[in-house]
Amino acid sequence: MEYVISIDMGATNLRVGIVSSNLDIIEVNREKTIKNDKDLLVKQICRLIESLPYEKYNVKKVGISACGFIERNKIKILPNLGIKDLDLQKIIEEKYGFKCEIKNDANCTALAEATFGATKDVKDSFFITISSGIGGCLIYNNEMIDLAFEIGHTLIKYHNNLEEFEKVASGNGLVKLCQDNYLMIENAKEFFDLCNNKDPLALNILEEWEDIVSLYIANLQMEYNTDKICLSGGVMKSSNLFIEALEKKSNELISRFPLKPVKIVLAQFDQDAGLMGGVSVALHIK
Repeated sequence: MEYVISIDMGATNLRVGIVSSNLDIIEVNREKTIKNDKDLLVKQICRLIESLPYEKYNVKKVGISACGFIERNKIKILPNLGIKDLDLQKIIEEKYGFKCEIKNDANCTALAEATFGATKDVKDSFFITISSGIGGCLIYNNEMIDLAFEIGHTLIKYHNNLEEFEKVASGNGLVKLCQDNYLMIENAKEFFDLCNNKDPLALNILEEWEDIVSLYIANLQMEYNTDKICLSGGVMKSSNLFIEALEKKSNELISRFPLKPVKIVLAQFDQDAGLMGGVSVALHIK
């Protein structure tokens, strides 16, 4: 049995815990994440690490899931935290002697799903999280392909303009999509409630959203030919309204090519996705 420290650096909460290789959570500390101050954030993380019994569990590795742009284990920018250019890996390794790796949160969750969750039975998968924004990661031959860029910022053609994918397809993007179609809503939940109540305009907008997302999924399949597409995030709370349509439309789009069919599955991890992501990263450290 191996024990690691997992650090989940979310936009709202920071969680630091000891977790076993069997995913038993030994102890977790949680606080509101400090924003806009690198030094205070580092002190907060170190304090939470030091409050854990890591010596008792012979911890040697730390995995960090972070909400932003990470390049070669260095934080380039965490937009929601107001943090730039932070070499947290170096700080932790020098201070505690642990081996440490830090990855984008969507990449971490993709690895968790491939190691322990919904895609553990296949070698190649693509993970997409659709929540307030959109993130994603390719798993190839059971290994994370650690690209720094977040797929939500991919440019797509929308109403004869170039638009970021997440600006129209994320939970927040659905609000814009509705406004552009003269349906005023406050959030994605309100939109899906209208869909459940068979509102005609909402259902038409849902079909447009399905077309946008299924085209993106089809393009991913044409690029990577994965065994499974794993979907996660807050929008998936309403997946019963659209998941079958996404799979059908994606497969229709790729039908002319000799590819594996698109097979969409829902992610296994939810509230503990960031924590399990950090565990997966730590366990993959050589």
